[in-house]
Amino acid sequence: MASPLKLEQDVQGKVDSFRARIAQEAEDLVSTFFPQKLSELDSRVQELRLQDLSRICSVPAPVPPVVPETAGDGPNQEPPPLQTQPLVKVPALPGGEGQLLRSNQHLVELIERVKPEIELLREKCNTVRMWVQLLIPKVEDGNNFGVSIQEDTVDQLWTVESTAASYLRRFSTYYNTRAKLVSKIVKYPQVEDYRRTVAEVDENEYLSVRQILLHLRNQYATLHDVILKNIEKIKTPRSINTDNLY
Repeated sequence: MASPLKLEQDVQGKVDSFRARIAQEAEDLVSTFFPQKLSELDSRVQELRLQDLSRICSVPAPVPPVVPETAGDGPNQEPPPLQTQPLVKVPALPGGEGQLLRSNQHLVELIERVKPEIELLREKCNTVRMWVQLLIPKVEDGNNFGVSIQEDTVDQLWTVESTAASYLRRFSTYYNTRAKLVSKIVKYPQVEDYRRTVAEVDENEYLSVRQILLHLRNQYATLHDVILKNIEKIKTPRSINTDNLY
């Protein structure tokens, strides 16, 4: 029979110190930090009102069509030539060669405020996940109901981390999509649909960022609730008196 692996005393002391630090930090996160962030993010979501969509438009619109002048008065006046589309004088997008075409500053500022919140959620979930992972006991037959709760909690925390990472990746997708559309406007300033598409992309991104904040808020609420409801099984997955039953 193989002898159990033994660590040097100073190494074991460092490992124990790490486990104790992670446990204390994780419990503080669940009991205090998570509900605080829940309240804070809920307030920030309320600030992003749906009525603010009109404020984020940053694409210049074409000037109104020029109404052609009549050729005279009275019954002998010549009718204007028939046109299927009114002629519209379209201003070029600000910025020429070598000049900067700025992003939608309202959305840039909003995204830069949300990104740290996403990374913060990932970091805190990682700490709590490590804590629960270290509480999982060695593999044994029977009495594993508490262990399954621990494993489910670890999986849920990992899912939250992965989802948060996808939020960060989608911001670059937005900037790339908008850049292509703005390039089209520079090349074809007379095509109004490109301008409207940029406005639609900006509005959709505003709604998406608001939805991300909602998800962050909900994740803090869910994790706080689930972990507190199962805290006994998470911290003590196997009953101490199990052996006395046999």
